[in-house]
Amino acid sequence: MRNIRSNLWKIYIYKFLSEFYLIAPILIPYYKSNLLNSTQIFTVQAAYALSILIFEVPSGFLADSIGRKKTLILGAVFFPLGIGIYVLTSSFYTFILAEFILAVANSMRSGCDSALIYDTLIQMKKASEYKKFEGRSFFFTRIGTSLSSVAGGTLALVSLQTPFFINIITGSLMLPIALLLQEPQREKMKSSQPFKAILKICRFSFSHGPLRILILFTALVMSTGITGVWAYFLHYEALGFNVGYFGILFAVFQLASAWGSSQTYRLEKILGSKKSLLILLFTAPNLVLLGLFKSVFLLPLIFINAFLWGFSFPLCMDYLNRIIKSDIRATVLSVANMTGSLAFAVLSPLFGKLVDAFSLSMAFMLLGIYFFILGSILISLILHHREEFREC
Repeated sequence: MRNIRSNLWKIYIYKFLSEFYLIAPILIPYYKSNLLNSTQIFTVQAAYALSILIFEVPSGFLADSIGRKKTLILGAVFFPLGIGIYVLTSSFYTFILAEFILAVANSMRSGCDSALIYDTLIQMKKASEYKKFEGRSFFFTRIGTSLSSVAGGTLALVSLQTPFFINIITGSLMLPIALLLQEPQREKMKSSQPFKAILKICRFSFSHGPLRILILFTALVMSTGITGVWAYFLHYEALGFNVGYFGILFAVFQLASAWGSSQTYRLEKILGSKKSLLILLFTAPNLVLLGLFKSVFLLPLIFINAFLWGFSFPLCMDYLNRIIKSDIRATVLSVANMTGSLAFAVLSPLFGKLVDAFSLSMAFMLLGIYFFILGSILISLILHHREEFREC
C-alpha cells in the first residue's frame, strides 16, 4: 500500500515538470529570430493543435491497453526530444516536427495522469477524496507554469537558446519519475482491433446521457478558459501595460488558478455540489464587466476567473471519473479533452473575429453571455442527473 501511495507525490512532480515550459514566454521572439513570418508562426501552432486532436484519444486508449505507467514513460521520452529539436534546428519545417513531438508527449500525459490518480485512490480505498488529490495535482501543474513563465523570460536575457537548453534538462527529469511509478491494480482493456475499440468508446461517450453532458460542460469550461487566457493579454495591452509586465501578470493568473484547484475539495464540502457548480457561472458577469469597463481596477476579476477555472477542473474530473469504468477511463478522459480542444478551435477564432469586426469589449461581453447561457443549461442537466453520479 505504501508503494502505491507514492504514486501521488510522484505524479505531482511529473505534472509540475511537464508544465514547466521555460520556452513558452520567448517562443514568438525565437521564431522571429529564425526569420519565420506571421503566417508560419501561426501555422506552427496550428500544427500542434492538430496533432493534439489526432493523438488525444489514441493515447488514452494506449494507457488503458498497455498501462498508465508505460504511457507516461513514453510522454517523458518525447517531451525533451521535442524541445531538443527546437533548439538544435532553425527552420519552419523542423519547428513543425518539434511541435508534433511535443503534442505526442502531452497527449500521452493527458487523461492518463488523472486516470492513474483515480485508480491509485481506488486501490487505497480513498476514491471519495479524489477532488482533493486532483486539486493538488492541478495546483502543481499551474505552479510549474507560473514559475516557468517568469524564469523563461529571465533566462532569455542570457540568450534566446538558454531557456531551451535548461528546459531539456528539466524535461529529462520526468523519465526517472515515470519509471518509479507503480501500475495500479485495475481491469485492463483487451482488444485485437484498436481502431474499432476506440470508435466504440467514442460512441459510448456521447451516447451515454450523463457522460455526454459532463463532457460538453468540461469542454465549455476548458475552451472558454483558454480563450480567456489569450484575450486577457489583449486586455492588458488595451490598458497600456508594458509587455514586460505580461509574464508577471500571467504568473499571477496561474497562481490564482493553482489556488482555486487546491481549494476544490475543501470548498465543495462547505458549499455542496450544487452551489459549487453554480459559482462557476460567476465567470460570465466578470467577462461582461471586463467588456463594459476598461479599468485597471477590474484586474481582480481576471484573477477571480482564474481561480474559478482552477476550481472547476477537479470538480469536472471527479464527476467524470465516477461514471467511467476503469478499463476505459483514460480513453474517455481523452475524449473529454479532445472535445475541449475542438471547442477551443472553434471558439477562439470566433472571438478573434469579433474583436476585429467590433471591439475587444464586445467580444468579452458576448463571450460572457455565451458562457452563462450554455453553462446554465448544462449545469441544470448535471444537477438533474446528480443521483446517478452518486450511485456510481
